Amino acid sequence: MTKHRVKRRAQSTAPIAGVARRAARTVEERCAYAHTQHLQGNLNGALAAYTAALNVSSTHSPALHGLGLVCHQVGRHADAVALLRRACELAPRVAEYHNNLGTVLAAMRQFDAAIVCHHHALGLDPALAEAHNNLGNALREIGQPEEALVCFERAIMLKPTDALAYLNLGTCLRTLRRLPEAIAAYEAARDRAPQMAEVHNNLGTAYKESGRWDLALSAYRAALERLPDLALAHYNLGTALYQLGHLEAAQAALIRAIELDPALPEAQLNLGNIAKDQGRLDDALSRFRQALAIRADYSAAHSNLLFTMNYVDGVSQQEIFDLHVDFNRRHAASYAAESTPHHNPRDCARRLKIGYISPDFRAHACAYFVQPILAHHDHRMVEVYAYAEVANPDAVTRNLAAHCDYWRSTVGLTDAQVAALIRADGIDVLIDLAGHTANSRILALARKPAPVQVTYLGYPATTGLETMDYRITDAVTEPAGQSERYYTETLVRLPNSLWCYEPFPDMPQVSPLPALTNGYLTFGSFNNFAKVGPRVIELWAQILLHIPSARLAMLCAADAETQARVSARFARHGVEGDRLQLYGRDSRAAYLQRFARCDIALDPFPCNGGTTTCDALWMGLPVVALIGETFLSRASFSVLHAAGFAEDATRSPTEYLAHCVRLSEDLPRLAARRATMRAQLASSPLRDAAGFTLSLEHLYRSLWRRWCEEPV
Repeated sequence: MTKHRVKRRAQSTAPIAGVARRAARTVEERCAYAHTQHLQGNLNGALAAYTAALNVSSTHSPALHGLGLVCHQVGRHADAVALLRRACELAPRVAEYHNNLGTVLAAMRQFDAAIVCHHHALGLDPALAEAHNNLGNALREIGQPEEALVCFERAIMLKPTDALAYLNLGTCLRTLRRLPEAIAAYEAARDRAPQMAEVHNNLGTAYKESGRWDLALSAYRAALERLPDLALAHYNLGTALYQLGHLEAAQAALIRAIELDPALPEAQLNLGNIAKDQGRLDDALSRFRQALAIRADYSAAHSNLLFTMNYVDGVSQQEIFDLHVDFNRRHAASYAAESTPHHNPRDCARRLKIGYISPDFRAHACAYFVQPILAHHDHRMVEVYAYAEVANPDAVTRNLAAHCDYWRSTVGLTDAQVAALIRADGIDVLIDLAGHTANSRILALARKPAPVQVTYLGYPATTGLETMDYRITDAVTEPAGQSERYYTETLVRLPNSLWCYEPFPDMPQVSPLPALTNGYLTFGSFNNFAKVGPRVIELWAQILLHIPSARLAMLCAADAETQARVSARFARHGVEGDRLQLYGRDSRAAYLQRFARCDIALDPFPCNGGTTTCDALWMGLPVVALIGETFLSRASFSVLHAAGFAEDATRSPTEYLAHCVRLSEDLPRLAARRATMRAQLASSPLRDAAGFTLSLEHLYRSLWRRWCEEPV
């Protein structure tokens, strides 16, 4: 939160006692009375009194200045600018008039004009701390945080007790991702103004971005203790609670934020994310649409809408395609129109600059498949760049970075700055690994920063972008001629599979078949719960009814409301709650241990697993999948085919059920399979990282050659 300071000239209030007894006669008396009303918060009274003063003398600069400040405060910004400009004309040597004119112009987002005013004020009075502060805010808004930093530091030097300058300094340091220094600045602001709610709110966000969650929650609550109706603090508290998995508390905080500020689209967005995690997809879509209704250019809400639509059972591929094309029209096409030609040397044989861009270069499912590629690139033939939108790097981040020639953090950069960075690096082939998933840089890609742009791995549908040239897939997931019309990209296919799986070192050894000691079979599904729709629950319930002793372990949101709803859905199909083991998302160690307690993995549909399918196979669990017609509904089939377990991919719900029953009827055979699956997977094309990466490099080279051969 940026805070501007309006500097008010001290005015004598001595005549006010007399004014109370008789009508004010002079412009000075009327102006002094107006000033007092303004200080007391009586804005209507101040407006009337300043207007009366100007009726006495229309060229009285203090009255013009005071009325301008009140107009600004009540939202009449155009009137405020006119009044303050007139005050500056009449009293051109009064620095605070120029400073306050700049403040109003900044509120109208006329930052260049505001900067001129603040510089003028400082030319008149270099010691005016408020002007340094306001100049810093304007510079930060136009993307000059380093210059802004100097202004805030100067303001603090001139006025060390000024909490507002420390607050703005902290925000600037956060923009520069200098989080420890930002926290120190916010703490200094808090020490100087402990009752200022905005300080605690911003401090909470700096704590959150540093991964200090307990302190973040405490700071947000401290802000609300001081200002219970601060909508932004309710929103930030709700967002932090959501990221920590406290969905019910998060939902309550976000709803309160919307009650206080109905025009807060970010709160609608996160309420939609909560609904998606709880499997309430219709509610999620409604929230995303409400966010877009509030802010039509809110591309993140539109991306969330698109991503969630992929999970909705029964939505046609044509509808999904049309919605993505609409995203391009609404948010991206204007950037494509402004893109300029690329001047990369058109040499088909030279060493290529390959760029990967993603927010998921961290402990994330995507990293399983990216790591073996980065580790096996031939750096004699390709120079590897990574563009990482990773606010809190971890051990996985560091491992991935070690395999790259250049590692670029994009955190804190605008989409235009990210695109400019990619262009400056001279990337030849840019690979998007995120699509419309959280924190992607889809609008940087819309600016066409590289001559060849490819989407791969991270998103299950078209990006819709006219600037995205290709999409990498395989012939099992998407047979030729089956789905090309549903992509704005040209489909290019890898041999064997588009997946290359690298299990992380923390994967435990395969356990013995649990059913042999439990006396009952346990099915497991640890996929994103948003993939588990009504048809999935119905089929899984039928499996449990056909195998009366079997149980089902599955992930869903941890809140009591969601777990009760899941149990009720199974109960409607005749399956009692004591046969379900419902887990919320928690540590990776707990996730891995759950495979050791399950015998057979069940794949959801029409949205299949990806990483979860590979993890289950590595842990010795057969994965029973249903083959569909779309990329999402054939993803597990691709994995199973490449791993040599295609017999577990079924073609109808009836066959899916029968296969589960058949597997359950021969536990010794199931135990033997469990003991050998890891070795089979290890020797399959799915684990041939060197061969896979070589194929990928050949594909990049062929796409590059196409561009080189295009007419200039």
